[in-house]
Amino acid sequence: MQKGSRASETDRGTGEAGLGVRARDKGVRVRDKKVTVRLAVAGDPATPPEILEAMTADPSRTVRRALAARRDAQGGLLRALAGDPDLKTRQILVENPTCPPDVLVALVEDPHWSVRWSLPNHPAADVEVRRAICRSTDEDLRRLLAERRGLDEETNAALAGDRSPNVRASLAAYTDDPDILAILITDADSKVRVGVAQNPLTTMDRHRLLANDKSAAVRAAAVQSGKLAHDELQRLAHDRSVNVRWWLATWPTTPEAVLRVLAEDPHPDVVTQARARLSKNT
Repeated sequence: MQKGSRASETDRGTGEAGLGVRARDKGVRVRDKKVTVRLAVAGDPATPPEILEAMTADPSRTVRRALAARRDAQGGLLRALAGDPDLKTRQILVENPTCPPDVLVALVEDPHWSVRWSLPNHPAADVEVRRAICRSTDEDLRRLLAERRGLDEETNAALAGDRSPNVRASLAAYTDDPDILAILITDADSKVRVGVAQNPLTTMDRHRLLANDKSAAVRAAAVQSGKLAHDELQRLAHDRSVNVRWWLATWPTTPEAVLRVLAEDPHPDVVTQARARLSKNT
């Protein structure tokens, strides 16, 4: 055996005993940054689960990152990495499509937003994960969940009752559940009703209600839907809000007859937009 070597060639074989020795190899990185012995063990398909799990305490974050990326890793290994101090390790973990739901639930409370915000799109994010997200104090995380289509009834109900109007507004704009839209169109916050107007599944009848909303922002959103009947557009050409009339003058689906009304509007900004549109049509 060469002087100074840590183990014999037999010890460094591919058998379980050899893998165990290599997993404890003290070299972390050499000067030219080549892969370490332990890193090779972490990525070896033949490495037994108990050795991989022991390696979650490895001092090298590069080794732990390799473990987090393994798609054949068992739950115990991934659970151990959910609390890893290295952010990149946890980011790789949450990007692993085989990361199980119970680990994803633990990551809902991760200290870094980049880990938490990846959860709603994870393929293994089941109802338990969504429940945990709905309980989270991270408003942006709950909002990202609300922007997912195909949510189950329980999650939709929880998000429709969320304390944040921003979360409810996102749900209103993205939900594919007509019953949820029927609830949110009566929401007390105008942001939420604007979201309903932005939803492509909102019917013409509901857009008519939104076009008569007390909030100018909601009426303007109804104009931008492009789904209002001609009589509603004619009425909105005399809306008390300059902002609504400006959007009507700007929107590409506004009929020429309505634009001619707006071309005589008392506000110069509306007139400018309407006449510019009319000139393009001639």
